[in-house]
Amino acid sequence: MDVPWALDEDLSWVRRSLGEQGRWSSLPFARIVHAAWPVALSGFPASALRGKVVICQADNPPSFYLGTEEFARAADRVDLWVARSREALSQFRLLGLPAELVPYAIDPTVFHPLENRTAIRQSLGIPDGAFVVGNFHRDSEGANLARPKKQKGPDLFLEIVRRLQARVPETLVLLAGPRRHWLLHALRGAGVPVVFAGVEPGAVDDYERNILPRSKLNELYQALDVCLISSRWEGGPYSALEALASGTAAASSPVGAARDVLPPESIYSSVDQAVEILTAQARAGFLSLACGKAARRLRAENGPDAICQAYLKVYKKLPRGGVPLAGALVSAMSAIYSRVVPAGRSHLKEPGGWLSEMDKSALAAVPELIEYPIDGTREQLFQTAALIKALRFQA
Repeated sequence: MDVPWALDEDLSWVRRSLGEQGRWSSLPFARIVHAAWPVALSGFPASALRGKVVICQADNPPSFYLGTEEFARAADRVDLWVARSREALSQFRLLGLPAELVPYAIDPTVFHPLENRTAIRQSLGIPDGAFVVGNFHRDSEGANLARPKKQKGPDLFLEIVRRLQARVPETLVLLAGPRRHWLLHALRGAGVPVVFAGVEPGAVDDYERNILPRSKLNELYQALDVCLISSRWEGGPYSALEALASGTAAASSPVGAARDVLPPESIYSSVDQAVEILTAQARAGFLSLACGKAARRLRAENGPDAICQAYLKVYKKLPRGGVPLAGALVSAMSAIYSRVVPAGRSHLKEPGGWLSEMDKSALAAVPELIEYPIDGTREQLFQTAALIKALRFQA
């Protein structure tokens, strides 16, 4: 079974947006190279990209990459970054990297409210009166099913729900999707009622077996009272957009595009604050009105027409036409050679006093993330900037 990644979805929107205005070709003959992932560019030597305009989408803000050499190499080659959230756009600009904002897309023909919410809950065996919290993204670290995925924060999800259940005894968790082993086991061990929509994962990897079609995900969102996002860092997450488009309230840590699409009432910065928000939703529908307004804004700003126009706006600024034959030959030979002889790691020069010359007061505007992660701090942005600068000016 060929399971598509989110990066495949991103590139499909590029193709859909350009339509007949873009002609797709192999790397040597391309005037514009559009990459969906910075690391993808590290496999090509600079000569293979010479004379081309390189666009790269960032699935996460720059702070996520924490000064890795792969990102720094990409930064030296990319002419324009496509940021997917205002957080990412701000960080790119603070690092002096050219960037444009193209938000994540949501397809309203796939994710939309359904009329049979009660029947859907009954089909899942959810008791009447249950307050249903859940999400549908994996929580294990790759194929290591015993290790929680730090980025997605399943440990934080567990703690929030445990405290919520003490206040709202009718709390029930609905999980779906592959690699939910860690959270499913932890919730059951904590005595939290949980329903798993899919094939019971057992002890083996269920990555392909529990991948659900999007129509099924849209159906499951109808069964939730709140989609709870507990991530420590994100580019999206898509679940924030999907929940809103499906007519379901969402609560999220202040990460990525969640801060762009969700109302302020939905954003929490601590476990205690998350519990307060969910308790208010259980008792009085605290999030319903604000999330309803956010859903209407989402359809206007993140729907297909808006995303297509955003990509076209980016591409209209870029050169048109093909590549001369000589340039195409150089690019082709360079790409072939790079697959035979792996590129060695660079020897970085010390950045010296460059950081002391930066206007750190500008970077001070970057907000600290939720109180419990250690990732994405301003100092790590300084480190990323230093590595980019060192690579750009190495001998």
